[in-house]
Amino acid sequence: MKILSLYDGMSCGHIAMQKAGVKIDRYVAYEIDKYAIQTSKHNFPNIEQMGDVFNADFTRYEGVDFLIGGSPCTY
Repeated sequence: MKILSLYDGMSCGHIAMQKAGVKIDRYVAYEIDKYAIQTSKHNFPNIEQMGDVFNADFTRYEGVDFLIGGSPCTY
C-alpha cells in the first residue's frame, strides 16, 4: 500500500498500519517537528520525510491508497 501521512508526528499511523497487517510499500510523511522526525527516522528509516505540508505538491501522489493524518499539535 502507498500511504500519505499529513502531520505525521512520530509516525503512529505507520505503527497502526503494521498492527493491522497492512503491507506498506511506500510511506510519505509531512512533519516539521524535529524531535518527531528524529523518532520517526529512528524507528522507520524507509519513510520519505517531506517537511512542511504547506509546501506540498499533492499532484505527486496520484495512486495513494491511504491518506492519514493527525491534527497539528499546539504548544
